[in-house]
Amino acid sequence: MNSLILVCSGSGARMRAPVNKLLLEAHGHPLVWYTLHNIFTSQLLGELILVCKDSEREAFQAIAGSFKNTVHVQFVSGGATRFESVRNGLHAVSLRAQKILVHDGARPLITGEFIDFAFSEITEDTPVICTAIPCVDTIKESQSGHIVRTLDRTTLFRAQTPQGGYTDLYRRYFSFVDNDQDFSDDSSIFEKFEVPVRLIRGKESFFKITEPEDLERFRQIVQNDECPFRIGEAYDIHQIASERPLIIGGIRIRDTDGLMGHSDADVLIHAVMDALLGAAALPDIGHFFPDTDPTWKGADSIELLARVRDIIDENGYCIGNIDSTIIAEAPKLSPYIGRMKKHIADTLEVSTDQVNVKATTNEKLDSVGHKKGIAATASVLLRRK
Repeated sequence: MNSLILVCSGSGARMRAPVNKLLLEAHGHPLVWYTLHNIFTSQLLGELILVCKDSEREAFQAIAGSFKNTVHVQFVSGGATRFESVRNGLHAVSLRAQKILVHDGARPLITGEFIDFAFSEITEDTPVICTAIPCVDTIKESQSGHIVRTLDRTTLFRAQTPQGGYTDLYRRYFSFVDNDQDFSDDSSIFEKFEVPVRLIRGKESFFKITEPEDLERFRQIVQNDECPFRIGEAYDIHQIASERPLIIGGIRIRDTDGLMGHSDADVLIHAVMDALLGAAALPDIGHFFPDTDPTWKGADSIELLARVRDIIDENGYCIGNIDSTIIAEAPKLSPYIGRMKKHIADTLEVSTDQVNVKATTNEKLDSVGHKKGIAATASVLLRRK
């Protein structure tokens, strides 16, 4: 079983609010509601330990109780420091829990998918992990308000949560620390005892709500997210090129009479990629993979589709379904449809019943009907994660 300790007992003084910032509302829900909503989408979580102040326990119980899920939830009293709060939560973790994550309640945009990923990254080779993102700004060290030196940002990372590891390691090393010591995060404790901690790549969206402007930023994100579904459609066409192989849907159909293009000219995959990007209101594939860039010359479109999948994920969407049509007078494509669907589904990490591929002719009309080209259309439904 896997457990997660959710730390919700901070004072939030920098928010300058009369109540715990996690109880402040954002478009009809308390801030912590969004954190819990996303956590409960995890497929690998079996137990949640919510650490809060005794005076606020009733409020947190009511919020957590509004969700219907199979995760066992416990409420634990917070401590005077973050370290004490986590250790209090650790005492409540089930003896059956093999792995544990600790997450800040004030990072509401965590996803259940990432929680599952973090659990899967805890292995015998990497028994403790820390979510972090690389520093992109130039970092200065200062004293008395003056720059002392510029640090090498390529070696610097900003720690986020969740952080975690094997439960027995947490219990062992947390027991070595006295209450009068405080740590800003869990990995600092393992660093103190020289236990290797591996970084896993986080996301900018996992920002912590600390200042009033952070809350405003989150509210703006939620407001823009009121429509949970997005639809995209696309059309692509390529001329026949006798000397090139024909590749459609990632499947090599024949060795000649393929399609002209900078990449492998997979007309179906190009239409699917453009539909995905369009549904997310992002630029088309020409923006991400321009035909003026030699990097993409002869590129495997399935590999480009995997990149588009990651772009969609980074923008907070997941795929509902895809419906596509190949328009070709020849060859007969029905024998390849099943393999195309599976290839696309595997690349996009969805099930095959979320992907539909059809084939039709153009009834000998226009350039496609005269076998001068092959076209494809695609429609996509995305939903906010």
